[in-house]
Amino acid sequence: MTSAAAPPPAPAAADSGAVDASAPPEDASAGDAQAAELADAASDAAEAEAPFVKDNKVLPPKESEELQKRAADLFEAIKSDDPARGEAFWFPKEPFVSLKDVKGPDKYWAQLHRTYAKDIHALHKKRASWEGATFEGFELGSTPKWVPPGEEGNKIGYYRSFRGKLRYKIDDKTQSLEVRVIISWQGRWYITHLSKWKK
Repeated sequence: MTSAAAPPPAPAAADSGAVDASAPPEDASAGDAQAAELADAASDAAEAEAPFVKDNKVLPPKESEELQKRAADLFEAIKSDDPARGEAFWFPKEPFVSLKDVKGPDKYWAQLHRTYAKDIHALHKKRASWEGATFEGFELGSTPKWVPPGEEGNKIGYYRSFRGKLRYKIDDKTQSLEVRVIISWQGRWYITHLSKWKK
């Protein structure tokens, strides 16, 4: 699997003269924001250009910047009791419907999605206060296993890992929350069950 293309260089300034040393500090932060936007745009472009793998047999990396970013978003969703903020880590509907070989896959996805939101609310309530809590990182759980078509009600295979750890720090102590099941789609990890699944 080829690595993603490096972000394009930032466009050159229109004025080729010397840098004004008297420029206010806000200019630096504006430059940082612009660089971040360019990096995000490059990442989106690389994702859009990535070839689609029909059998989905692309093992995502155990560690990546985009995975940590989506995990951080999930942590903020739990911390703020706002499930919408954790949406990027949730398995998207369109590929899920294509992947699952069950009756009414769209309805099944909706059921799991509602459960994901409920799990975020439940995890938020586990602490009386989340004040001062900061995201530390996400660690993959069990060694990823290839689940071939025909197993677990799927018609397209995927890699699966159990019991990942969402680590955070509060009161100078590192704590963790379990991420029950994540599966792969086109080289990325997505959650299908945040907490233990109760039918």
